[in-house]
Amino acid sequence: MDRKIVKNYIYNILYQLVKIILPFILVRYTSVHIGKDALGIYNYAGSIMNWFILFGILGVNTYGNRQIAKVRDDEKLRNTTFFEILAMQITNMMIAMIAFYIFIHFAVDKNAFYWKLTGLTMLASMLDISWFFFGMEDFKKASIRNIIVKCVGVFLIMTLCKTPDDLWLYILINVGSELFGQAIMFLQLREYLSFEKISLKDAYKHHFWATFQLFVPTIAISVYTMLDQTMVGALYAEDHVTYYMTSMNIVKMFLLLITSIGSVMLPRVTNVVYNDENGDEKAQHYIAATMKFSMMLALPMCFGMMSIAQPFLSWYLPVWPIIPTLVIMGCPVILLISMSNVTGIQYMVPTGMYNSYSASVIAGSCVNFLINLFLIPRYGALGAIIGSVIAEATVTSIQMFLIRKKVKFNFLQRSYFIYVLATALMCAAVMAMRQVMPVNAFGTLAEVGAGMIVYFLVLLLSREELTQKALDTVRNRGGKEHA
Repeated sequence: MDRKIVKNYIYNILYQLVKIILPFILVRYTSVHIGKDALGIYNYAGSIMNWFILFGILGVNTYGNRQIAKVRDDEKLRNTTFFEILAMQITNMMIAMIAFYIFIHFAVDKNAFYWKLTGLTMLASMLDISWFFFGMEDFKKASIRNIIVKCVGVFLIMTLCKTPDDLWLYILINVGSELFGQAIMFLQLREYLSFEKISLKDAYKHHFWATFQLFVPTIAISVYTMLDQTMVGALYAEDHVTYYMTSMNIVKMFLLLITSIGSVMLPRVTNVVYNDENGDEKAQHYIAATMKFSMMLALPMCFGMMSIAQPFLSWYLPVWPIIPTLVIMGCPVILLISMSNVTGIQYMVPTGMYNSYSASVIAGSCVNFLINLFLIPRYGALGAIIGSVIAEATVTSIQMFLIRKKVKFNFLQRSYFIYVLATALMCAAVMAMRQVMPVNAFGTLAEVGAGMIVYFLVLLLSREELTQKALDTVRNRGGKEHA
């Protein structure tokens, strides 16, 4: 991978680390001060609102990223493309926001005030232009903006929100911080764009159908993400919406370190496929490399979380004793989503395999819906997590099958065996540490530290390919600086 890809990944990783650290602080705080009932109201309202956002935004986030990557070297076309996509996005979101408030008026009696406040979040989605910076492969600006927004929001919540009665303020802080972030990004546009007058009719003519094509898999994916929350609230209980979201957020917060490479690779693969004479060959090389990198991280994260979940969550979230079980059951999605992120987002979308991509996620959503229908009424959040794991397995399997003749991953390579061995030894070290360490923050950190040391020692001693390349890069850079 070239230096720009690595640099963009580092910026994205910094943001993902912030997204991991801050929720660890905030979830513990809000579980005590806001409480599961108040959070359940907000989370359930948000799960319904997200359906309206979904229909308003269509597939703009992915399409905008891909389209800007295609035209970024043509200043005139870049200007026109950006303003056309933005105009269509704002128009669609305005319609969706009006529809959501009409829904509240006719369908929501209890806690309608909080639903209306939650709906203001749609303003931030309406003005979200992260896709432009991703398409330009400028992850620095988007990452810094996102870090500022998250830090400001968490600081204000922990300073001002003290009781369940402060739920209204909690919601407004979330909305306000997001809008503040969008304002920052619009100020940063001047470096790349000059104002271009466009026709809304042309915007829909040029971009609507393409965004709708990406909307089909997006709506299908939402069946086993957003619909899980909605079905848990409707078929079981609102507090289980909070349990489900909390456990899946804990699982997926580490997954962000892996899937963030997808945001970096999508514009790069798109650009080489459409603008490089050896684009197909380069795309296959990129994808094979990122699959190996993803598995190097996903295996220890998946089984490491399983190993520490029970002692860690028993002191971190003692008020919700169901969470450790939910987290352990949900851990396989780390492996599955890591793989489908490579096959789907990094390969199928950039190369235009929309129909195949849609087929895979539609199949997953159908499986998820049927499992949810049977398991959620009996098991609540646990049923939703089981459904999510099976749905992700379905999507990953289908995508691997559909691209099998185009990309060769060769999971029998030496590196993959090393990852499995290192993960097994890491888990053994963690379990041994558990026998002597106290069940508190220090004990958890010690177990995690020991596991990481064992894992990377195995990679170093076995001279694993990616690890050696990383070390060689560091040595070469150090040699040049001393020369």
